[in-house]
Amino acid sequence: MNIFLVFDKNQKCTTGVYIYKELKKLNHNVKILYPEEVRSNLSPKPDLILAIDYGAHYIFDVDFHPKAIWLIDTHLTLNCDKIMAEFFDVVFVAQKNNFEKLKNRFSHIYWLPLAGDLDYHGKKMTTIKYDIAFVGNLGRGTRKILMTELINRYPNSFIGRAPCDQIGEIYSSSKIVVNYSIKNDVNMRIFEAAISGSLPMTNQIYDNGLEELFEIGNEIVTYDGTLEDLTEKINYYLKHDSERNRIAENAYQKAISSHTYLHRVKFILEKIEQNKNFIVCYCASKNVKLSRFRLKFNELILYLRDAFDVIISKIKELKYMRLRLHWFGKI
Repeated sequence: MNIFLVFDKNQKCTTGVYIYKELKKLNHNVKILYPEEVRSNLSPKPDLILAIDYGAHYIFDVDFHPKAIWLIDTHLTLNCDKIMAEFFDVVFVAQKNNFEKLKNRFSHIYWLPLAGDLDYHGKKMTTIKYDIAFVGNLGRGTRKILMTELINRYPNSFIGRAPCDQIGEIYSSSKIVVNYSIKNDVNMRIFEAAISGSLPMTNQIYDNGLEELFEIGNEIVTYDGTLEDLTEKINYYLKHDSERNRIAENAYQKAISSHTYLHRVKFILEKIEQNKNFIVCYCASKNVKLSRFRLKFNELILYLRDAFDVIISKIKELKYMRLRLHWFGKI
């Protein structure tokens, strides 16, 4: 099959890259393009256009079918994403709660969670170096506060940024991988932790499919989002090696059997094949100019909302710093 894969090809480690690798392994011919490059490359035509959400928003008014999109960040940009999705025949949504919100708007829409990449994140033959690990941006607000405390309380840990091709090595060298979901999303780190062979530990995620992906307490450990419960769970599992290793192994087995990007690619291609004779896209009847205006308007609202969130997070961090100084008797 000849496939146009649409995403930011300059991003080294992103969902688009993982999908590209698996499509190539299945012997498909794949060409990576930016959205604006597709129209000029339609001769000869591909068999499928598959767009992978990479954070940018656009109106894909290209007269070609079938074309599908996998929406990744609906927990952050739902209103923009649903406008963008109107110009695709088949829609896949990474977050189940947002799939539920969108399913009545589209004829061919599916919940498709994120996954782990065996090459980047898979279990490595290495020795244990760290008690806990968290690779990524510490962010702001509660996540930053929690991770800062973990850095201070667990010095034998890796918490912070690292090259993406080192994530599997770091996680495989850790007893526990800690996650904090910022918007109740089942994020990549959950799958990366599981497929590394470490114990995945995340804050509780409500009504978003986590318990359908991993058995709570048997394949993943959750905490209530507070520092007290997080440190209590970390201390418990650091002291109980056999229980920690059992859950970590269960998580690993679940990940390699159900939650790799090969599983996701096969699901996408299966649904495209099932629906290709029934796809009716009404993109041509849509007012492209109006859709672009709606998209820009919602991006403005998103910008203002994010600016407000930054202010609230900074206030929360300042309160935390004052309390921490007070705890240590410096004020």
